Amino acid sequence: MRDVRFGGRLRVCARRPAKAACVFQGEGKRVRFESAPLSHAAAEAYKKGRRLEGRAGDIMQAARGLFEAKGVAATTVKDIAAEAGITRELFYYYFAGKNGVVAAVLDDYVADIVESVAVWNETRTLGDMPAALRDCMATLRRTLYDASGPRPMIAVLEELGMRDAFDVRAVRETAEFLCRNVADEYERYHDVEIDLLFEMFCVMLFGLVGLLKIDPAVSDDTLMKVVEQTLRLDMGPLSDKVPCAASGTSA
Repeated sequence: MRDVRFGGRLRVCARRPAKAACVFQGEGKRVRFESAPLSHAAAEAYKKGRRLEGRAGDIMQAARGLFEAKGVAATTVKDIAAEAGITRELFYYYFAGKNGVVAAVLDDYVADIVESVAVWNETRTLGDMPAALRDCMATLRRTLYDASGPRPMIAVLEELGMRDAFDVRAVRETAEFLCRNVADEYERYHDVEIDLLFEMFCVMLFGLVGLLKIDPAVSDDTLMKVVEQTLRLDMGPLSDKVPCAASGTSA
């Protein structure tokens, strides 16, 4: 549970880990994928940071590359171990099985998205809302597409039947990041004109992704206007605004 303050109000954001499952063909048989079973070693490594590091991270990255290149069903534990330069026995020290490394790859995809938003937040210019929104739209497009079309992670998610469940998780974690790191700064200089900010961030994010699915060629100006109108953003400069006092009221 975390407290997120905005607009002089208190919101409690609770993380609800999503469970999802699908069935895919793996190593000659149908395998049910549950988005849970990291081994103890891998789970402990993941708890220490957003990404797996060390040998567990190397194994996960090897699996990710193979999944994106040849598909999940066509990739065996033997393939992953060979790609990572380890034995099968060492693979099983870090992961309970193939499902465990699939779960770790999905975690890494979410980390990619949240990290891209964090980089955008760190590099934007305070008070230049139009430029910040334009950079945000570029970040959104890079998250979903590269020069050749949809990013390889999309094919992996679709093979697993996890696209919708992944979108829910990614949107939830991104909205939580925006509540904690962007909304708080915004309210120091602007009136927050909406309630249910976390929910509105979710609506906005799902809407942007859906709009890009409907029309990948939609302009950045249109996407920016959607964000501006959904969140009722003040697009004016900060030159005539004073940060709010410590009391928590907006200027």
